[in-house]
Amino acid sequence: WFVDNATGLYILLGVIAAGLIAAWRFNQRVKFLIFAGFALAVIPIVWIAAELIGSDSRQLEQNVRDMAAAVETGRVNTLFDHIANDFDYKGLSRKALYDLTQQAIKSNKIREIRITQFKVDEVSRANKQAKVSFGVTAYAAADDRPYPFVTKADFVLEDGQWKMKGMRFFKTFVNTDQEIQLPGIP
Repeated sequence: WFVDNATGLYILLGVIAAGLIAAWRFNQRVKFLIFAGFALAVIPIVWIAAELIGSDSRQLEQNVRDMAAAVETGRVNTLFDHIANDFDYKGLSRKALYDLTQQAIKSNKIREIRITQFKVDEVSRANKQAKVSFGVTAYAAADDRPYPFVTKADFVLEDGQWKMKGMRFFKTFVNTDQEIQLPGIP
């Protein structure tokens, strides 16, 4: 919990330290200053712990960002390192999607993908399932216009790694509950 909410802890510790410094300022008792120092000293400890301790939420987000980078650079094998063995997208198997993805990456030549508003909707290590949603803005090499959409993805835990099992794409601005087809993918 504290790894995923480290920013809130930083703010809380900062407010506590500020309150203790204010208390010291009014009554000149050194103990308030010492306690404020302890509160401030805990902030880098929390930061180091948050960086060293991986969380499911962070791994899910990193996997999505790694997949976006793989599409940008045309590395289909790297992309499919994050795809579950029993992946299914509208009846397409993992192998069929692999072939389609190779063709789509070559024909569309995506130069940039921006991932925004990443949100873990549900995660259960015990059930080995997670649901995430995030905004995507893709830019093709031949076109300067952005192609924005929202992705809702299902992940499963395979061999200790979160891998994408399924996905759906939705409009971004209007009719946001309406599913869309991406170019090059049936």
